[in-house]
Amino acid sequence: MSEKGTRKAALRGSNDYKETKRFLEPLIVKVLYFVPRMDEMMLPSRSFLFEENLVEFNAKWKEAERISRILKDLKSVTYPSQELESMSKMLGYLGMVESLGVTLVDMLLLILIANEYEVHTRGPYSIHVTSFEELADIDLGFKLKFLKDNGINIAEKIVDRELRNIIAHLKFRILENGDIRDRGNNRVLVDEKISRFWRAVDTLKLVFEDCLLLKRLAELTKKDTDAVKKE
Repeated sequence: MSEKGTRKAALRGSNDYKETKRFLEPLIVKVLYFVPRMDEMMLPSRSFLFEENLVEFNAKWKEAERISRILKDLKSVTYPSQELESMSKMLGYLGMVESLGVTLVDMLLLILIANEYEVHTRGPYSIHVTSFEELADIDLGFKLKFLKDNGINIAEKIVDRELRNIIAHLKFRILENGDIRDRGNNRVLVDEKISRFWRAVDTLKLVFEDCLLLKRLAELTKKDTDAVKKE
């Protein structure tokens, strides 16, 4: 078995994979193979709203894959000092969270929304969120709490919000030997956080793959594109 195959087998055997797939699979099947009843034809459900987001959903997935390859390639870069290497890791983690991490969180939320879960924007004029564009206006902390409260625990392993905030607000210092310390002088084990990030990301991507989400997305997106061309 190849190294890639061995890793996939290990991920499939993990509790994170089993728990996430058990929760998401029926939700994914519902929105991707949705057959409306007569009353739903008269009053479109959230599943129809998911169809409206298909093209962007697929585009965001492809962009997430592209970013994933770039970020993983950064591991091969060499640095002239341990300080620079540690700074690169910290900024790299922030980039991972703000790009790939947020994209996957939003994809999870959209799957829940398509299954009648209620997500609202905050403020005096709160609205029901139904698109990626509207999700962009919601605080990341709220998104992570919503996913956890509704049974999706893997999101918090993709995004360590505490570390994200430490880096974003530069609340850390790097010693000459490369050690990273937060404001309380606690050591920041960024290598462990990065490994945890990729393990969670690869697990979620494997769940999407095994639930045929990615294949079905490509099929439905192509179908819509072909229909537009015929017009």
